[in-house]
Amino acid sequence: MTSIISPKEHLGFLVGTDKKLADWPEIVEYFKKVGEASPRVIVEDLGETTMGNPFLLATVSSPENIANLDELRMIQRKLSNPVELSDEDVAELIEKGKTVCMISCSIHSTEVGGSQMSMDLVHELATSESAEVKEILDNVVFLLVPSLNPDGNRMVVEWYEKYLGTKYEGSGPPFVYHKYAGHDNNRDWYMFTLKETQHTITKVHNVWHPQIVYDIHQMGKTGPRFYVPPFIDPMEPNVDPILQSGVNFMGISMADALAREGKGGVAVHWVFDGWTPARAYQHYHGGIRILSEAASVDIASPIELRKDQLEGRQGFNPHEARWNHPIPWEGGRWTLRDIVD
Repeated sequence: MTSIISPKEHLGFLVGTDKKLADWPEIVEYFKKVGEASPRVIVEDLGETTMGNPFLLATVSSPENIANLDELRMIQRKLSNPVELSDEDVAELIEKGKTVCMISCSIHSTEVGGSQMSMDLVHELATSESAEVKEILDNVVFLLVPSLNPDGNRMVVEWYEKYLGTKYEGSGPPFVYHKYAGHDNNRDWYMFTLKETQHTITKVHNVWHPQIVYDIHQMGKTGPRFYVPPFIDPMEPNVDPILQSGVNFMGISMADALAREGKGGVAVHWVFDGWTPARAYQHYHGGIRILSEAASVDIASPIELRKDQLEGRQGFNPHEARWNHPIPWEGGRWTLRDIVD
């Protein structure tokens, strides 16, 4: 296998380094290098964005699964509409198939951590020889979308770098980071008006029918450090109860893993709901949507927060250990690298 360059070697800095951001062309170039060098990774340009940037999909799995993608897609297609299948047919297809997990990054472009992290993730999956990663790749097909809004990535990186070292460093840009929709590009999952949504629906969702969609976001700076489901009520009633249970199980499992690592400030069942179909295509197409929200920094500039600067919301007290927030964060330095990790 050809040697696979690391993100640090490609960029000249560690992903998540204070005050350093990779621009979209650098991310695209990195993914293409990995796709050319790794038998575990296929990188595709799905078409142009609203402003003419490439929209990427990286399919990542074991070399054996990569060689068998056509059959795995066929299995997913049949299972997505099993009305003419017998119980025996379904059981056989499930046995032959793999879990398909789509990971979508940084649809909101000031939430830069997801797109930056995507380079570390694809490198880890492409190069790791650990038994854990190999087992995951044997059983999962990852559909990694490094940015759902490449145009916004370019706008935000340009703005951040322009004012780095000035009093405006780390400020939000005074313009929308999608040409037409701004922040509401993540409200297009039932109307499909934007090119980026159309690429994702027609060339990822409706081709692969993923069982899991992991949607990576960031939130305000002064609450919890990280959020995962369960969502709070109300849950949109047309989301199947099995999918609601799956969201709860997956989110709690993620929070449990972080608690075992001693990570503080992880909250579940807080603020975020599963109400509107505008944000959740897969809930209506046989899969679960896992939303994560990491506390933000000043774009890529680190912040310092005292414990007394942490703020509550909707009954949440960041200083209290509760069932949905078992390890409070004590304050301190918070960085882009923390978000990436």
